[in-house]
Amino acid sequence: MSVYENAQNFWEHFSSRQPEIEQALTSRDYPGLVRALEPLQEIAMNLTGCGFFVEDAADQFEMTFDPGPNKTSQYLARYFTDLCPAEILKKWIVNPVLMPLSQKAVEAQVQIRDHVYTLMDFHVFYTVDQKAQTFQTRVYCPGYSLIDNEENKKEMSMYLLELAIGQTLYEAYIGSVDFVNEPPKEAVDFCGLVDFYEAIMTVVERDHWKTYKSPLEIYSVYQPFQDFAHDSLRKDMKIIFTTHPLLAEETLGSGSDVLLDLKAKEGEYGYIYYANPFNGKDDALLRQELSRQLDKTMSELHAGQVVGGAMGKSYSYIDWIVYDRTKFLKAFEQLRRKLDDKVELHYQPFGITGQDQGTQVTQVPEEDSSAKE
Repeated sequence: MSVYENAQNFWEHFSSRQPEIEQALTSRDYPGLVRALEPLQEIAMNLTGCGFFVEDAADQFEMTFDPGPNKTSQYLARYFTDLCPAEILKKWIVNPVLMPLSQKAVEAQVQIRDHVYTLMDFHVFYTVDQKAQTFQTRVYCPGYSLIDNEENKKEMSMYLLELAIGQTLYEAYIGSVDFVNEPPKEAVDFCGLVDFYEAIMTVVERDHWKTYKSPLEIYSVYQPFQDFAHDSLRKDMKIIFTTHPLLAEETLGSGSDVLLDLKAKEGEYGYIYYANPFNGKDDALLRQELSRQLDKTMSELHAGQVVGGAMGKSYSYIDWIVYDRTKFLKAFEQLRRKLDDKVELHYQPFGITGQDQGTQVTQVPEEDSSAKE
């Protein structure tokens, strides 16, 4: 099996239940909707690690894969939605991440002792960090003073903030989340939690901040703490850029949770590498061009997708999530022969014998990084 086959199977299951789901949504038969959705929610969780819910939008039905912050699940959700059959898309909006103010958010309720609160009862106090292009936030609810456990209040604030503004804005622009038991006495900007999405976008558009359509467009840049005289594979890296920070940290260390998580879902993380031909800045330009070229080809084949890469003293690297190993390796062999006059490409999965161990990394500040994709 492969992630590609898993996605095909999911949509076959959805299609078989589609009339039942649509009828339940139209007639507001919520018990019937729960019965129809339960098997699909179990399949979605097993195959992608995502929650899955549907709602009746204004002029179309809408479904959402909810991966949370898990990058592997975000990639799988994006892949599944990309493979959604055209017949389903005629009637359905399909979201690969939690959207702002979804029905899930509108219906969210928090019970604190004898009181029930909705998002309408929450406010957010915030300051804007123009240099980092982020918001520092403090969430307030009248019931917070009744909760003794501060960790619970912080987790609740993070969860409800994500519901209100959606996964993409949460990862792109939220620098910190805290709570307050009482409204701050100092002068500070604030708004209702349900209005915070618009407040963020007003600042983003007014001040020309970088915008993102998906959390998978957000890159982190790292510099390894290591001896740059080392020439061996994955130990010569001078700078790493990735959309999946946990994968980068894990493959530099001794962990395997991220790799095993994807393996359990029939996928694979790996990297293409080649010896640097120029020993200068032209190596970075070549790596970027190859990354774009290879990613376009593999994405069109639904075989894999670039998740990051690295520049090393001796080698350059392009890191991948592989959705269909057979398709990927077949396409890679064709590309390898086609590009043989430029570079000699090699592919290797992460986690096999010979991978580097025990290297520490430090994140490069956003404004100091120039090696992003």
